[in-house]
Amino acid sequence: MRQGINYIADAVEAKEIDRISIQDIGIPSMVLMEKAAMAMVGCIMAQSSPAVDKVLAVCGTGNNGGDGVAAARILRESGYEVSVLIVGQVEKCSEEMDRQLQIANRMRIPVYLAESVTEEKLQKYTIIIDAIFGIGLSREITGIYRQWIAWINTSTAKVIAADIPSGIHASTGAVLGIAVQADITVTFGVNKRGIVLNPGMQYAGNVVVADIGFPRQAVRQVAPTACTYDPQQIHSILPKRKTRSHKGSYGRVLVIAGSPQMSGACYFASEAAYRVGAGLVHVITAGENADIIRTKLPEAIVSTWSAPMTTEETTMISQAMDRANAIVIGPGLGESQEAQMLLKMVLDYIIKDTNMASDLPPKPVVIDADGLNLLSRRKEWFVADSHGGRTMQLPENVILTPHLKEMSRLIQTEVSVIMDHMIETAYERGNKCTIVLKDARTVVSDGTQVYINTTGNHALAKGGSGDVLSGMIGGLLAQGMKPMEAASLAVCLHGMTADAYVQEKGAYTMLASDILQAIPKVMKGEPS
Repeated sequence: MRQGINYIADAVEAKEIDRISIQDIGIPSMVLMEKAAMAMVGCIMAQSSPAVDKVLAVCGTGNNGGDGVAAARILRESGYEVSVLIVGQVEKCSEEMDRQLQIANRMRIPVYLAESVTEEKLQKYTIIIDAIFGIGLSREITGIYRQWIAWINTSTAKVIAADIPSGIHASTGAVLGIAVQADITVTFGVNKRGIVLNPGMQYAGNVVVADIGFPRQAVRQVAPTACTYDPQQIHSILPKRKTRSHKGSYGRVLVIAGSPQMSGACYFASEAAYRVGAGLVHVITAGENADIIRTKLPEAIVSTWSAPMTTEETTMISQAMDRANAIVIGPGLGESQEAQMLLKMVLDYIIKDTNMASDLPPKPVVIDADGLNLLSRRKEWFVADSHGGRTMQLPENVILTPHLKEMSRLIQTEVSVIMDHMIETAYERGNKCTIVLKDARTVVSDGTQVYINTTGNHALAKGGSGDVLSGMIGGLLAQGMKPMEAASLAVCLHGMTADAYVQEKGAYTMLASDILQAIPKVMKGEPS
């Protein structure tokens, strides 16, 4: 995997990495368990004191429980007062958990059974290690497990979860009836989808991905489908610049955007394309916007259309599409007859370009905002699917950037269903095209790979933010990046601008224009 890219595993992938490491390569399970425990101990010791804090490891009977018992034992050796609470039937302990309990007993570490201890007896503990359930949980939590998770959540102690908060589905992030609310989650080897996606991310607290000794060979062999970018190493992913070059070296973006009532969206998308490095931006917009764009962005070429659209204007648009390296359509376009005609021209161009016999790949096209709403009415681009909705039939050079409501219109599926199945929706319902499914954790997929964004914050919930993103994608496409790569990188950078802004000025005041001003800062790599 390239530098700056980190895997995110689902439950099946994480288990397979573990299996290959232990069974195929031969690393003893107890060795991995010891390193997992040491990773948790390091996080606990970094923000606590044995003179003040008392630690309770609340453990299930599987290997996740073994991680917790081992961590308690190491903390005991470091001077902490520790105890272990076992939730579940001890006679059903895994082999490794049983061995960890034997060690704890020989070291005279207090071990309580959940069935025979009162909650009052455990009030003194200031740190709780949650090691009840690991990544294998898939059923709803009931009975005594639910009781003790509820107790953890009402405790005033700081909670450190082992691998994943108990009660969170490792693949989907769903809450399985109830879940531990952790302050810190120390996850082992690779990050997990369940604590990157909502709602699981809200239970994970601060996530620490700890190296516990899984060989790179095991991780590469599994090659989890999903990944994210490391913002600290984003420069290894940016398009390369050449010493001897000119504006044509970095591509030409055609932005078809803006209606008579909407000039801002057109401006945001156009400047964003320039800000990420495109060599030239050609704006085609409603005639009423021309003076505004020329004033706000004099670097752009500006052409206009009128209502009704003339033959000369349609010819000009066709020629502009031929000259462009990437096309962005939709921001602020409206849903007028002219907007419908503009989208039809682009869609017809996509068909022609895709079918053309050429050594060059088809020209990438970003469809955003009003373009998506207009596309949702074009039934010829969809087929009914087994989900009860529909799947898109757009070619692989198309990138769609819907938020949840726009995606709902496109695939005729309830927003609530999409929210619960973000990865599956982006992965399966776009067919060959790239979907940028926007949410607090934006998911990007081209049907073969998945990118889950971990940058950004709620400051981005402002008008114009999405227009900036579509322009950023177009600018990266024009520089030769592939659709999946350009979309993922743009989403990451877009989020990084919000993180940088909020750190300096807070979350309430950011505007779309502030995103434009922050793009140079995050691409240069200045400290926040």
